[in-house]
Order: sequence, then structure tokens, then C-alpha cells
Amino acid sequence: MARKQKFDGGTANELARVAAKEFFEKGFDGTSMRSIADAAGCEAGLIYYYYRTKDDLFSAVLDNFFDQYKADFERLTEEAKTIPYRALYRFFAYMKSATREFREKYSANMHRTVRWAIREQTLTLIEPYIQRIIEILMTFGAKPRLAPKPMAVFLSHGVGSVILHEDADWVDEITDDMRKTVNILMGLDEETSRKMFEQA
Repeated sequence: MARKQKFDGGTANELARVAAKEFFEKGFDGTSMRSIADAAGCEAGLIYYYYRTKDDLFSAVLDNFFDQYKADFERLTEEAKTIPYRALYRFFAYMKSATREFREKYSANMHRTVRWAIREQTLTLIEPYIQRIIEILMTFGAKPRLAPKPMAVFLSHGVGSVILHEDADWVDEITDDMRKTVNILMGLDEETSRKMFEQA
């Protein structure tokens, strides 16, 4: 078997790291495997050894990008077992904070097509975490207006979209209104709903 070509840092992860910069700045259509190879200082054939297509490489870039967020989503979901009443609020508050940081770090240079792809993947990614939190809240008396899965989709693509697509200062202004609406949708009685506003 032929020996793999190496370059500085020469692994699939290093290629994905270099590709991320290219994709983020030029967009998916504006980035070629050749431009990634040039930026990585390797032959294009090496990329194809690890990634069959540009789509595969872009998927790896997004997977790497979301790794830290997945760890935080998992932590927040697990914490819902001990801090149930503020679990959804804390999850979406984290999203607000992460979105602000993301915009500060990337908005000046990130191509809009990649930004849109990240937004869409974020909404899909958070659905199972939100569903688990809803199921935990149901054990504490929540009676959501929908079954857990459709409610998770509704909240992810409703509240999540507001956070990801709208101006951050405006989102801050309407946070209490969104929280009250979520409480109603979750079928929380008045006493339980008040607990959502208590400091955890």
C-alpha cells in the first residue's frame, strides 16, 4: 500500500482545520479542493485520500466546529435533572451568549452561505437536547401542549431561530416575553412557572 503523503500537521483533522478557514471566508461554492490543498501546502490528492468529496470535507468542518457546542449542550441537558425549572431558560441563554461570541469572532470574515449552513445545522442539532429537557420537565409537572418531539422542534426552530437570526440587543429585550410564552406552551402551572424566574 502506498505511503500517505505528509505535510506539516498532515492529518485529516489538520486538513479540516485549514479547510474551515477557506470555507468560512470564501463560502462553499467559492472554495475548491485545490485552494484547500494550496493553503495546507499539500497535493490535492491527499485531501481525497481522507475525504471523498468537498461535501464530505465540509461536513467534517461543521462537525469539528460543533464539537464544543455539543459538549455544552450535553452538560446543560444533564443539569436539567438537578435544575429543572430553569433548564430551558439556561439552554437558550447559553445559545444567546454563544451566538454573540460567534458573531464577534466570525461575522466580519465569514461568508454568508457558511453562516446560513451553521444556523440551520444548529437548529437541527439542538432538537434532541431540547426534547430531553422537555421530557425531564414533564417529570416535574410540565404538561406541554404538544408531544415532546414536535414541541422540541417547535421550540428549537422558534426560540432558536429568533436567537440565531435576530439582532442580539432586540433578543435581550424580548427574552422575558419569550420565556413566558415557553412556560405557557409547556403547560406549567403558575407556581411552577414562577420557579423559572428564580435564580439557580
